[in-house]
Amino acid sequence: MYSKYHGCGNDFIVGMYDKNIDYAKFSQKVCNRNTGIGADGLLIAKVDENKEIEMMFYNADGSRAPMCGNGIRCFAYFCLREKLVDSNEFKINTLSGKMGIRVLSREPFVGEINLGEPNFSSKALGINTSKETFLNEVIMINGWKIKVDAVYMATHHLVVIVDNLKEVINSDLGEKLSKHKIFTKGINVNFVQIINTKEIIMKTYERGVGWTLACGTGAAASFVILNQKGLCDNKIEVKLELGKIKLSYNENKEILMEGPAVCIAHNIEID
Repeated sequence: MYSKYHGCGNDFIVGMYDKNIDYAKFSQKVCNRNTGIGADGLLIAKVDENKEIEMMFYNADGSRAPMCGNGIRCFAYFCLREKLVDSNEFKINTLSGKMGIRVLSREPFVGEINLGEPNFSSKALGINTSKETFLNEVIMINGWKIKVDAVYMATHHLVVIVDNLKEVINSDLGEKLSKHKIFTKGINVNFVQIINTKEIIMKTYERGVGWTLACGTGAAASFVILNQKGLCDNKIEVKLELGKIKLSYNENKEILMEGPAVCIAHNIEID
């Protein structure tokens, strides 16, 4: 039995681990919006003998990714509803390490995720370059010089500041940057339009998915880059198509992400 959740429109199929299932293939089947349930990704809860919980995350194309910001809030809500946890503070294991969860509200669900510190290493990002970091760089696309900044914020992200999001969405820039040969593992591309020092709007082209309605780790990556450039405050609100996410630093310079999660459907049987 599975459930479907969304975080600001970023939607996921969520279920318990079954050793007999090939999740790379399964995610392609269930996430297909024409022949399956339809979702941006698949989240699987795997509980070990010590009752530690792992979030296995698969994109809609079957590829596995380290982490997902909106996904982990949905996953945390799933864990509460399925009684895998009964605390307002707990940790979830991911390929990017342990993520701290703090439940601010159960109904409606609002969670705060400690995403840890940003990593600017080109090696961690899988970038084919001799440079230690990939900040304030230029990539040529369609004859245009695109200014970019890369940061590993629980997963691989590229941040591009733009004047007009609508123009970008109607172009192939997101796909071409995401699949550019310099990014050996592909990369999520976040286009950011600054409203003021406390608010931005953002749209993300996710590797393995395409354009999404929201991306939590992408919002965090954008916050990190803008803050580093002095373009935003230490606490901001990211406006997305179907909601908003709040981002801030804690005293340890770790990134905190606050946002909602909604259960769309419960106890779904999948043949």
